[in-house]
Amino acid sequence: MSEESVVIGLLDPKQDFVFKNIFGREGKKPVLISFLNSLLKDNPHIKDLHLDNTDIAKILEEDKASRLDIKATSDNGTKFDIEIQVKNTGEIPQRAVHYLANMMPHIVKTNESYKGPHVIGIWILGENVTERKNAISEAYMTFQPSDPDPYQIMTDSARIFFIELPKFNPQNADSRDLLAGWLSFLQNPVFLDKEFLNVPEMNDAMETLKYISADPETRALADLRQKTINDHNSEITVAREEAKAEGVAIGEEKGRKETAVRLLSRGISHNDIAEITGLPLSIVRDLQK
Repeated sequence: MSEESVVIGLLDPKQDFVFKNIFGREGKKPVLISFLNSLLKDNPHIKDLHLDNTDIAKILEEDKASRLDIKATSDNGTKFDIEIQVKNTGEIPQRAVHYLANMMPHIVKTNESYKGPHVIGIWILGENVTERKNAISEAYMTFQPSDPDPYQIMTDSARIFFIELPKFNPQNADSRDLLAGWLSFLQNPVFLDKEFLNVPEMNDAMETLKYISADPETRALADLRQKTINDHNSEITVAREEAKAEGVAIGEEKGRKETAVRLLSRGISHNDIAEITGLPLSIVRDLQK
């Protein structure tokens, strides 16, 4: 197979199955570390990390609608949840907060400190979700300025990064900026500046992408995954429109609950139903009983 034919047929690294193969495998930890360090700018600097969920095949076999995120814990104890989301489904900031909260310790025993590990959520987005100008936005808890008090960070123990790829222009990428290289790779690896391939980890990522793109079995799994994503997004869109219509026709609260019951019968997750209907998660769970 020629070099040109491989490049033309590259899979999209923004698809979660492809991303996980490149960044979320045990042998690919240096690639993930390089990407994270380029984003975090030494806050913190990662020397090593442990991948907390690496079994792609099992996830696809047991539940084709599962999220193929990457969960990892760094050498200093920081916990990461890295999500790929190609479509803007309308509730990503809310989901990001929810997922981050789930990463925190749930129980603090008597006489134990509330100080736990830092948690960082990273959302790599194929469509814009904010009105901010920059491609990368970082959020954490702050005190807003109010006279005479200035803006002040309350805590950086929980942080969320939104990476909005459409706002990044690879033509303006500085070949000395490693993060620009990673964003270029994720947005469209075909046009990645060859200078970036002098970085061993980025070259590894590109070679992995070429390999899985040329492997018929992996490509078939990627196609299956994309069909599942498309079907799921379509189902969520239809369900959201139905919930809106029923809420008006039957009465907001009653309509939402009836929609939730129907969605439960379809096997849609509690979190998705809460997002579609606007019902609290606790009520959705009660409707399952």
